Amino acid sequence: MSDPYLYEFLYRGRPAGSTEAPAWHVVLGQHVTPPGAVEVQFVSSGALTPAQAEAAGFPLSTVLAGIDAAALAGRDAALAEAAAARQERDALAAELAALQGRAVPASPLVVSDPLVVSDRQFFQALAQAGAITPDEALAAVMTGRLPARIEAAVAGLPEAERFAARMLVSGATTFERGHPMVARLGAALGYDAAALDALWHEAASL
Repeated sequence: MSDPYLYEFLYRGRPAGSTEAPAWHVVLGQHVTPPGAVEVQFVSSGALTPAQAEAAGFPLSTVLAGIDAAALAGRDAALAEAAAARQERDALAAELAALQGRAVPASPLVVSDPLVVSDRQFFQALAQAGAITPDEALAAVMTGRLPARIEAAVAGLPEAERFAARMLVSGATTFERGHPMVARLGAALGYDAAALDALWHEAASL
């Protein structure tokens, strides 16, 4: 048989100016094993008046202290759970960034094939050429957000091609000069074949 515990507390307040005193009652719970039974059963006391609750060892001060302690424990548990969730989220974000190669390297990335450049080199070259702003270049490398001109170029493609183009530009960690989408988007940005070649060679040197 377990000790009785506070199972329910009901407080009935009164409106301002009422002459009727507030009222409250408690219900105590207990787990018992009846004679001949195997499983523990829950029993409750029914609604107890303040006097009955105090006689049972649960005066109002004890009841309120127990409620406060339970509420604070619940708050602390919720805060700890939220902190753990934030840590897990940050760890997953860092792991994803590492897998995607989004972390900015300490030194310039050397690419052996001039026809293939990193996303950092590609967007930096566009920024140096004035095609996009430096802030847009940083955002593209760090978050995958497309610069306004590239977003406009993607929006100008046929609807069936937009999703693939947006995924290619925002998610790629390298850019191949020979990819068919390069010519399509380059033309929308005002780059002909020679200008694209020059852009790639400039990016490869960064």
